[in-house]
Amino acid sequence: MYSNLTPEMSAFSLYQEAESYLEAGKLDEAYLYCEKSLEILPVYPLTCKTLGNVLQAMGNLEEAIIWYTKAIMQQPNWAEIYINIGSLYAKQNEWQPAIACYETAIEIQPNLPGAYRNLSRVCQKLGNLSLAEKYWDKAQKIELEKTTLEKVNHGDILLNEGKTEEAITDYREAIELNPNLSEAYSKLGEIFVERGELDAAINCYQHLIKLLPENWIFSYKLGTIFQDIGKLNDAVEAFQRAIELNPNFPLYHKHLADILYEQGKLNQAITCYHQVIKINPKNWDAYCKVGEILLKQGKINQALVIYQNGLKLNPNLARLHYKMGEALSKQKKLQLAIPAYRRAIELKVDNYLFYRKLADALQQLGQLDEAIINYQTAIELNPNSCWLYTSLGKTYIQQENWSDAIECLKKAIQIKPDYHKA
Repeated sequence: MYSNLTPEMSAFSLYQEAESYLEAGKLDEAYLYCEKSLEILPVYPLTCKTLGNVLQAMGNLEEAIIWYTKAIMQQPNWAEIYINIGSLYAKQNEWQPAIACYETAIEIQPNLPGAYRNLSRVCQKLGNLSLAEKYWDKAQKIELEKTTLEKVNHGDILLNEGKTEEAITDYREAIELNPNLSEAYSKLGEIFVERGELDAAINCYQHLIKLLPENWIFSYKLGTIFQDIGKLNDAVEAFQRAIELNPNFPLYHKHLADILYEQGKLNQAITCYHQVIKINPKNWDAYCKVGEILLKQGKINQALVIYQNGLKLNPNLARLHYKMGEALSKQKKLQLAIPAYRRAIELKVDNYLFYRKLADALQQLGQLDEAIINYQTAIELNPNSCWLYTSLGKTYIQQENWSDAIECLKKAIQIKPDYHKA
């Protein structure tokens, strides 16, 4: 049966036979197959260990120790065998060698509950009850950690299979076993955010911040949720905490700036946007927002400088060309604004606002035919804007094209019946 196998494969196959007989309680057969395996490889470590287990089950403790020792000589970092030898010494009331074996096992593999449990029993035999309790508690803690980790891992598998409810159950059970298990809270937080259960997600991330106060990512995630649900002051607090922990991540500077902008705190917002640009000079939205604030404050020249700085880094960004056009229009420099709008359109042909602003500038300069063409293009892109029809209608009025003007104004009223109140 084993003639075509390598010695290692033959020895392993016989070892497996021995293990099967040992599990079935057939010790003589297990012993026989161990001998056959060792005839092929005399110090095959797996078989040496199994033979030790067989001899221990037969009550031959001294010889069991010999075979365990042979296994260790081949694999000196096999912690489980040290536990086995320690247990044999303990059965013979040889406490110090037993303790030495258990301690060696722990040095090799610190998270073996069996080693701590056996040490606890030996300490109890020796009357050292406080140390026995310490080791027993350690064993229970390791087993609890193992159980909770298994729950989390099983939850991960279920989640990957799309079984979200079952995964949630596993994560919650893991938290019941260990209320400080950050992995489970993190997984639940992600699930609840994805499902839109934001109150539950907030609860998870608040727990995570208590458990891992130095981890900025949870403050950031909490801030984004608060921002989404409109709790802006709470969001500001969360983003500021994230910034304190990790000042060099641009996204939460950006979130904080957007909130401050929304709250009308323009000077604070502009400071945050500048910080975003400092950390990430390619955050184009930050340039746009700084420019918008400066325009609101009447600082048009400063806004133009910001837009120009952005365009130096990315001359093909349509939005910045559009913003340049807006700023120049505010200065009544329409001849300069028009090329900026045209460039924006060249780079992004499907934004109706670009056409509208270009048309507005052309209309103010009296270039009515071209203004009409651009209003019409804007309407093709956004046919439900009453303002576009109104602007087009007014341009027709300038041309004294009354019929087309009337049709446009009718269309504007059709889209927005209360237009006259606007």
